[in-house]
Amino acid sequence: MFNILFLGSIFLVLATVYLLLFTENATKSYSDYLLSSLLLSQAWGVLVYLFMNSKYILSFPHLYKTGVPINYLAAPLSYLYVKAVLNNEFKLKKLDLLHFIPFLLFIINHIPFYALPTNEKLAIINNTILDWSNTYKFQTGILPEYVNFLLRPLQALIYLFFQWKLLLSFKKNQPSGHIQTQIKKVISWLKIFSWTTTIILAGFFILTFFVLMLPAYINNQIVVFILSLFVAGGFFVMSGYLLTHPAVLSGLPFIKYEVVASKVRTDKSYSMPYVNYDYTKEMEEISRYFELEKPYLKTDLNINQVSVALGIASRELSFIINNHFGQRFTDFLNKYRIEYITNKLTKEYARNYTIESIVKEAGFASKSSFNLAFKKFNHCTPSEFISNLH
Repeated sequence: MFNILFLGSIFLVLATVYLLLFTENATKSYSDYLLSSLLLSQAWGVLVYLFMNSKYILSFPHLYKTGVPINYLAAPLSYLYVKAVLNNEFKLKKLDLLHFIPFLLFIINHIPFYALPTNEKLAIINNTILDWSNTYKFQTGILPEYVNFLLRPLQALIYLFFQWKLLLSFKKNQPSGHIQTQIKKVISWLKIFSWTTTIILAGFFILTFFVLMLPAYINNQIVVFILSLFVAGGFFVMSGYLLTHPAVLSGLPFIKYEVVASKVRTDKSYSMPYVNYDYTKEMEEISRYFELEKPYLKTDLNINQVSVALGIASRELSFIINNHFGQRFTDFLNKYRIEYITNKLTKEYARNYTIESIVKEAGFASKSSFNLAFKKFNHCTPSEFISNLH
């Protein structure tokens, strides 16, 4: 049962990363890369645990202890993600690299273990499988094992404190209109994200407590079940929210700021000046392009192609479509496609053309996606629509 929970959480993580970075309409912003890196780093730790629990680690002994340094990426990546979202950052700064020092230190710390012959690694792994408490007894690095079990939750706690501080102290300079709506979406998502990371941290605290205070219970299935709920549950909440709130995957956040001199930014009375930007011109350009050029009839059209054609950055284009047209890019595209084909649908047209040719002409990649979009916008199936024609 525990393995199923963990496998399910890993599947959700991979699905989320795919939507964030590898779909045709992915905006691939700096914050998207940070979030994907965070999810993958946490999923790697879960995967190594699964390998240990199922004994598959004996076939891949070189993976053992690889999760230790990677665990030190989660807290800084989580903090940097929130910071990037709230400050609308576009790249990693040189100073931000300091956050990855613990990760590098624990890679160096475990080099002696990584360099061990395979047979010695297998001996350590076998002893650990027989008694999980051996994980914390056998020293596999330069530093004693308890250092990792104390430092890991301490690091997470410090970063989580500053993450919540950053979020709760976020000041709004009385934004209005679509910017206010966007900020609410951003804050809502970041609160869920931060609560989820807090829940996962609680799981690590429970583990640390049992390791240091009650090591005899570390093999207890109830303890494993509690940790499974905390870690896997956190993944399910985070990934589930992202998958059910596509606005996050379609370019959220995007908030425009005025460029302000560094002297002003260091003033304690300074609050971030949001630009209540008028996108009327861009909206007209988008509408005109879709109405005159009919790019939606191309089956493989994606947001990046539209971005190039209009000269609007894909992240900004996604923001405009989401917040000013009130639709995801896919729905925006399908609306034009359905309107185009609906205007052509007559009894005679339907008799002369197969449904496959109609689907292709409308720009859809498959009959199923056409049927779903048609029903969404016309509240009936294509066959029902045709049967009601005069």
